[in-house]
Amino acid sequence: MERFMDRRKRRDCKQISERFRNLLEAGRLKIKHAFINAENIESLFDEANAPAEPDLLSIDIDYNDYHVWQAITKYKPRVVIIEYNSIFRPDTHFVVKYNPKRMWDKTSHFGTSLLALEQLGNQKGYCLVGCVFTGSNAFFVREDLVGDLFESPYSAENHYEPNRDYLYYKAGHPKNHIPD
Repeated sequence: MERFMDRRKRRDCKQISERFRNLLEAGRLKIKHAFINAENIESLFDEANAPAEPDLLSIDIDYNDYHVWQAITKYKPRVVIIEYNSIFRPDTHFVVKYNPKRMWDKTSHFGTSLLALEQLGNQKGYCLVGCVFTGSNAFFVREDLVGDLFESPYSAENHYEPNRDYLYYKAGHPKNHIPD
C-alpha cells in the first residue's frame, strides 16, 4: 500500500509540475514531495522559504492533522483550513494518538474532532469561523483579523457540520442511455 501511495504522489507531483509550469518557473510556486509529520513540518517550510505569515495554510493529511498544526509555531498563517473527523459530535474532544508514520486506513479512526481543533485554535490565537457543508474541513482565522466579519460564537457547537460524504459520491448504477 505504501509503495502505491508513493507512486501516486509522484504522479501527482509530475502533473502539478506540468500544469503549473509557469508559476514554478516564475518562483511563485514550489512543489516538494515529502511525507509530512510534526517533526518535519517547519523544516519543510524553512526549505521552501515560506513567509512567516502566509495567507493560507491547508492541512489535510488524513491522520495527524492536529499534531502537525500543533507543531507549527514559527509560522502564523492568516487563515488555516484543516480537516476534521465529523463522526464526532461537536461536544466531543477526540485526537488520535500521534504516530509519525501512520496513514489513514480508510476507517473512521483518524484525525480529530472539531472541538479539539477549536481548543487548539484558541491556544494558537485562531477563531473557528466555519466548516464546509460536507463536514470535512474547518476554517480558522487569526484572532487579529476576525473583526466583525464572521458569525460568532466561534465554537464547534455553532459551526459543526455533520458528515455528508454522500454529496460527493454517487451510489448505485451510473447513468446511461437506453440502448437501441
